[in-house]
Order: sequence, then C-alpha cells, then structure tokens
Amino acid sequence: MAKNLPIVPTAKPGSMAETPAGSTWREKRPVLMNCTCLEVTLYCPDGALSIVEGKVSLDLNLCKGCGICANECKDGGIQMVPEYTGAQGVFPVKGEE
Repeated sequence: MAKNLPIVPTAKPGSMAETPAGSTWREKRPVLMNCTCLEVTLYCPDGALSIVEGKVSLDLNLCKGCGICANECKDGGIQMVPEYTGAQGVFPVKGEE
C-alpha cells in the first residue's frame, strides 16, 4: 500500500552555486582579518572558505552568513559584520525626504 505524502519544496543539487546565497537574505557576512587557522575551512557547511596560496579565501557567492567560521576560528581572524549598513525601511526618514 503506497502512502500519499505531501509535496514539499526541495533544493536541486548545485543550486547554492547557481544562486548567490547572500544576495537576498544574508544578515551578516564574514570578514577575513589575517585568519591563520587553515582548519576553519573544514567547518564551512557551504564550501565558501578555501585555501588559496596558503591563505584562507572567502567566496561570498556561496556564503549564507551562518557565522560558524567566525565561531570556530581559533585566532579571531574572522569577524561577522552586518551585510547592510545603510538606511533601512521602505519609507524615508524625517528630514531626508
């Protein structure tokens, strides 16, 4: 007897590489500040961190802003900063109209 299951949305393989994760919903992004712990690349769930010429490199097109890298970096060389620092909201602020 077959069981009827609801249809749920799923991501197709490779979709993270096709659509920049941070382009619409990332609130914070990592900034590399002399990160010397190369093993931090093993913790990134999206593969946004890699080692290029012996240094940690970041691909913001793959980063979703989870902050795991900043948490696992032993030397404090990765800091999370707000993705957007401009005026927020849809309506103009009084005096800036």
